Amino acid sequence: MEESWEDVSWQEDEPLKEWYVEYIAVVNQEKFHHMTVVYGEDLQDAQRSLLHEVRRMYSTSVESIDITVVKMKQTSGTTDAALFEGMFVP
Repeated sequence: MEESWEDVSWQEDEPLKEWYVEYIAVVNQEKFHHMTVVYGEDLQDAQRSLLHEVRRMYSTSVESIDITVVKMKQTSGTTDAALFEGMFVP
């Protein structure tokens, strides 16, 4: 029996999640401390995004890049705006 339009189950793509990443990059014996936000559906996807960002940032001819991830967590979608009241002036 053929499926009708109503019978078809539509699979929605998962929205990209926001990931906060803090890491230390050692490039040519020099340390750089970074904090960034990357996007991905899951942890592996976020790690891939971080790898692309590091490659783009240090695309010059470097011998090696050592990355140490200090913290990597999914950001929460809720914030308490009252905490920032009056502290930010554009």
